Amino acid sequence: MTTMQDILYIDDAPQELLTLAKFIGADERFADFEPADPAATRAAARANLWVFDFYNDDSQRTNPDLNGVSTNGLSVFQQFRLLVGDARPPAVLVSNHLPDALGVEVLPARRHVLAEQVGVEWIAPKAGNEEDSIREIVSLADGTARLNKLGARLRESPPAEYSTDLARLALKLPQRARWSAAAVRNVAEWRPPVWVALQTANKRGAPPVRHDVRLARDVISWMIRHVLPYSSFLVRERHLAVRLRVTLSCLKEALATETELSKLLNKVRYDGILQDFDGARWWAAGVDDIDWGLPRSRSERTTALGRLVHPVKLVELDLTDPVVVSDADLVETDEVAGIAECVRAADEHFPAQAAPAWVRIVAAREDKSLARKVRLEDQADLEPRFDEDNEP
Repeated sequence: MTTMQDILYIDDAPQELLTLAKFIGADERFADFEPADPAATRAAARANLWVFDFYNDDSQRTNPDLNGVSTNGLSVFQQFRLLVGDARPPAVLVSNHLPDALGVEVLPARRHVLAEQVGVEWIAPKAGNEEDSIREIVSLADGTARLNKLGARLRESPPAEYSTDLARLALKLPQRARWSAAAVRNVAEWRPPVWVALQTANKRGAPPVRHDVRLARDVISWMIRHVLPYSSFLVRERHLAVRLRVTLSCLKEALATETELSKLLNKVRYDGILQDFDGARWWAAGVDDIDWGLPRSRSERTTALGRLVHPVKLVELDLTDPVVVSDADLVETDEVAGIAECVRAADEHFPAQAAPAWVRIVAAREDKSLARKVRLEDQADLEPRFDEDNEP
């Protein structure tokens, strides 16, 4: 972890967030300035992350008017963006009142969508009990710093090796694992950003351009907007459970205990950039490799799984083709259902390469908005069906 002041923080009342930063030992990384402080310019040019509080004038929250538009965090961000240009680092918008600032309800699992809509890389609450927010911010700065160091190597990577080099250097893909080639293919399918030369205007008084910062920002944005919110080449615990056909509680207990399964999964756990951003992840190719190594016979598979989770009691999923269920906002839940009870759904924010969400047929029948997100080929499953004892 870097120790320099690499996080530019613009806020008229920074103490709350800085207190959280001190709690995790990261307060010295923040260079905090008032919104109109010209000294912030130099810090902006060398920062790995920009953080802007939305309300520089709290009266604008309760009595908004057009005068306040020129002084909120988004407008200050645009001023810095114009100054630094395309070589700027990722930007985060924070506030104790995000719904007021953005004008919509803020669902934690949909923040990547809202961030893209307002033009920054991430948004986060600033409230004093939101320790996760400060860890997210520091994680973003750490990821950018690491990518900046890798920029020159990735820039020179041959086209055929770029996805491999990105996976190996930035995502820390194990090189000798038998599933690593499959993981590289999966990374490539998710269309990672590539290094491009910056074409910037030579403005008088502008800070020097850091050419590799653009790549760092694009990769960070790709990770938090496309890769991490969805089941991608990285998966969460709930997908581990579904792929291994065990309950989520059984899996969590096995992970928290020294079991053979926890040892296997530790070898496929993701530890690259943003490794702890919004929870732990595992390489999907590595999980599939573990699953493929289990016997195909139901009884033999049960015996093998029992050995892997011992001394934890094995609880298998008693479902045919289990899937992770998403809610009406297409946010994954910890609920698991059989595929026959669900249909596939997606909205305009899903990456083209992302698998669709699975939503319950019953829920989609009752919610027209959700039903419109269901794939066309699955719409027929939403039609009411009647048995002989319940005819229309």
